[in-house]
Amino acid sequence: MSEELESMKRRFRCPNETKKELVVEVLSGYRTEIVARKHGMSPRTLSQWVRQYQDEVGDLMKKKQNDAEKMKQDAANFKELEKKYNDAMKLLGEKELENSILRDLVKKKYPDWK
Repeated sequence: MSEELESMKRRFRCPNETKKELVVEVLSGYRTEIVARKHGMSPRTLSQWVRQYQDEVGDLMKKKQNDAEKMKQDAANFKELEKKYNDAMKLLGEKELENSILRDLVKKKYPDWK
């Protein structure tokens, strides 16, 4: 009978790297239940994986932390570039307005000017 029950249980299968990534999510501060439900698996299974792989995911956690830090830096750089772009566009608009005004003045003084 227990063999029948065992065969009826749905097993959550995935590569070890995927398991380790889920363990990293839990070790990064997310609740086991939330991570498990998000990926459609049992919290109990995920807890077992955490115990099994927590010593092996140090490099993966460092990589994720470095990626997150790089993303923050990229976002800050993007904001800075966006501000510079907006300032340049404003300056360009002002210069175009100046040129238009100067053209109008020249046309008034020299009507034959192209």
